[in-house]
Amino acid sequence: MTIGSTKLKKRQFIPLIILGGFIAFVALPFISWLVTDEGITATSDAQFCVNCHSMEPFEKAHNADVHGGNNAHGVRATCAQCHLPHDSSYNYIITKAQTGIHDIWVERFGDPENIDWQAKRSHREEFVYDSGCMTCHTNLEKATMASNKALIAHKPYFLGTIEDQCVTCHEHVGHADLSTYLSQD
Repeated sequence: MTIGSTKLKKRQFIPLIILGGFIAFVALPFISWLVTDEGITATSDAQFCVNCHSMEPFEKAHNADVHGGNNAHGVRATCAQCHLPHDSSYNYIITKAQTGIHDIWVERFGDPENIDWQAKRSHREEFVYDSGCMTCHTNLEKATMASNKALIAHKPYFLGTIEDQCVTCHEHVGHADLSTYLSQD
């Protein structure tokens, strides 16, 4: 009798082992991905980014800009769409973490009220990524062919004969009249 009951107990564990394997190899990675994705989404827009007082002028300028929704279609770019690289998920997450840690450090232990934001604008290529621009402007190369002026301006970029980035020429993109909002703060 003990031999038969031992076999029965072992058979009862087989479904538990299968369920445990399913949870370990399917459910947990899915839940981890879901939590990570939700976390990234929740920390990628102006509502999150302007929790720091020093970002308020940037939000005001962004709201006044075409990329901030001030356009006929109401299309709005998030902070992360411009200020994080979109060339790979790895680079996106690493840059997001590095930028976030840096910004928290400066906001808590630095002196954000005395940052020369105008001087930082001259280094905009360091914190605006073409891969973000091209994610939305996917047809830019084809569209420039319709306009001689746009074709002349963008041809060297698409040929790769210049090192310029989108914001090299489009200096104020994303934050209309930022100087005005910075002086009000």
